[in-house]
Amino acid sequence: MVAAVLYCIIPSEKKIGLWAAALFVILAFVNLLKTTKKLSIDPQAKIIIHKNHLLTREAVYRFDEFEQFYVLVGKYLLITMDSTAFFIFNKGGREIRVPMVVGLFGSRKVQNAINEVSDIMNIGEKQ
Repeated sequence: MVAAVLYCIIPSEKKIGLWAAALFVILAFVNLLKTTKKLSIDPQAKIIIHKNHLLTREAVYRFDEFEQFYVLVGKYLLITMDSTAFFIFNKGGREIRVPMVVGLFGSRKVQNAINEVSDIMNIGEKQ
C-alpha cells in the first residue's frame, strides 16, 4: 500500500517514485517471509525443528546436541530495547545459534520462554 502511494504521489518524470515503490515492495516481501518462521519442540522424539522462513528447509536438532541458552540484550541509555534468546547447539563440532524468542522493552518474556523450554526439554535443576 505504501509502495502504491509513493508511486502515485511522486511525479512520473522523477524516477525515484518507481525505485521507492520497488524498495517498499521488497521490504514487505522480506517481512512477509519472517511471518513464516517455525520452531517446534517434540519432547517424545527429543528433537527441535527450526525453519527460518518459507523458502528454507527445516533443520532438525537433537536435545543431546543442545549446549546452552544465549540471551542477547540491546540497551540504549540504560533502557532495554530488545532481548533475544538463542538455542546453542553443537552439531558436528560447529556451534549453531537458533533464535528462539524476541522480547521488546524488557527481558521478562525471554526469561519466561527459557524457563518453559527448559521444562519441556527436561533440563535444569531437579528438586
